[in-house]
Amino acid sequence: MKRIFILSLTLFTLLSCSSDEETVDATTILGTWKLISHSDTNPLPDCMKQTRIIFIEHGNLSGEIYEPNGENCDKTNLVASYEKETETSYTVIGSSTILAEVELESNKLIWTEKSSTKTRILNFIKVK
Repeated sequence: MKRIFILSLTLFTLLSCSSDEETVDATTILGTWKLISHSDTNPLPDCMKQTRIIFIEHGNLSGEIYEPNGENCDKTNLVASYEKETETSYTVIGSSTILAEVELESNKLIWTEKSSTKTRILNFIKVK
């Protein structure tokens, strides 16, 4: 009986230990998001796969946007703010202009840019 108890306790201890893998909480917009698809291009060029958006507390965000330019990969730094509209909806603002509407869906962030002539949709997944 004592052996069964010790074996059970040992097994419980081993199973309850956390793994070294980091768990990503995709229920909050805060964190780093990686571009996985873009409505203008399919498949996504390797250059654009480097694009990251970082949502920081207090309504700030930053990012690095990568776009192909011939054989080169151009990087643009993004600094903007965001406002929460609903539990899963946000507006991204840069220099007093609305840059995008953002929806948080499960583990995906959907970034929608609208102009008078075009709508672009970018999909991101959370990496940190």
